[in-house]
Amino acid sequence: MERMRCEIREAGPDDHSMLLLLAEETLHPLADGAGHPERYRTADVMELLERADVFVAQCGDEPGGFVAVETDDDACVVRCICVSPGFEARGVAHQLLDWVEGLAIDRGLARLVARVPAVDGPSLHLYGGHGFDRRPENDEMLTLEKRLPTAGG
Repeated sequence: MERMRCEIREAGPDDHSMLLLLAEETLHPLADGAGHPERYRTADVMELLERADVFVAQCGDEPGGFVAVETDDDACVVRCICVSPGFEARGVAHQLLDWVEGLAIDRGLARLVARVPAVDGPSLHLYGGHGFDRRPENDEMLTLEKRLPTAGG
């Protein structure tokens, strides 16, 4: 499929309902398919959209996906990355992750961190392609980490 060029922009409060629908359409079926429907709760997504820094991949007139991040000590933590089914396999997730890496470097952070289910092959492939290392957390979850260049080094 052809790579889609997207503009990454900060999400505003007017985007939250659209982002919630996108999460429902993509993340809920993933949790159900993995046999863990308890991993997706609408209230958790709503709360995340309120507290995190959220960026939207605007692909033409449509949102192709979004990423939600938070800062924790010296790390930029990817809390959620979500791509619309119509934009899968078109480079949207890669553009969002590149954006987050640049944001973390601009903020002077030393690491990028994400937690993903150990059975989530597409996410593991995405993060692995961006240089993240796996740190087993338990049988079900992995912590993925990437060291970033710092101003002093």
